[in-house]
Amino acid sequence: MKDITIIIPDRGGAVPEVWEALQGADIAIAAAVSFSRERHRVVHIVVDDDAVEVAGGVLAATGCLMVDTRDVLLVDLGDYPGGLAEVTRIAYDGGAGVYLLSLATNNRVMLGAANLDAAQRAFGRTG
Repeated sequence: MKDITIIIPDRGGAVPEVWEALQGADIAIAAAVSFSRERHRVVHIVVDDDAVEVAGGVLAATGCLMVDTRDVLLVDLGDYPGGLAEVTRIAYDGGAGVYLLSLATNNRVMLGAANLDAAQRAFGRTG
């Protein structure tokens, strides 16, 4: 899965236009986080690897800037009875260096990790 970092300009209607354009292109978003900054909005969306190129075109057409893409890990919270507390402890103890965390679809959590290999090992996955 890929986390795409997007800058949305501060203009009326830009935010719903972006979501509508992504939906119109049938891009499935597994997780998202959005927050305001001075004069713009920063959005992170998580999509399948093969959707990044299409998303980039859609975002450019809406006047947004795709500034970064990174690999991320989705973890099913149902696999961890301690929920978010347990998942974050496992990531920390595994040396993942989590820099971004968001709740995701289907009772999952998205982890952006400085050391994705360590995160994958911590959760018993291979990269």
